[in-house]
Amino acid sequence: MLSNPSAAQCDSCLRPLPQQGTPVLRVLFPTGELKVSVGQHLVLGRDAGQSPVAATFTQYDNVSRRHSTVWLDPSGTAWVRDEGSTNGTFVNGERLPRGVEAPLRDGDQLRLAADVTGTVQLK
Repeated sequence: MLSNPSAAQCDSCLRPLPQQGTPVLRVLFPTGELKVSVGQHLVLGRDAGQSPVAATFTQYDNVSRRHSTVWLDPSGTAWVRDEGSTNGTFVNGERLPRGVEAPLRDGDQLRLAADVTGTVQLK
């Protein structure tokens, strides 16, 4: 029994408690960390007019202007969809067909084109 339901650790053993709350999708790329909240769709690509995180990818010519989209649905499941990129979107080495939505899990590797790989974190 917890005396403080919002406590970060157990009162008696001091172990960390699992935190409940709103899940967040993070994708850690070498050039920056992207954060996506529940209900938000984030376009990944080099075109600043279509992707608010274009600066993360501008140095990579093989990433399309509108490469893929990631989002977090209300149940906390993360998703990715290839938006018809020239050089492909890959989850753990498997290329996604154009327009197909694929779930992302904590620890997955999300790769855009040949050389832009990010690690998925779900918390």
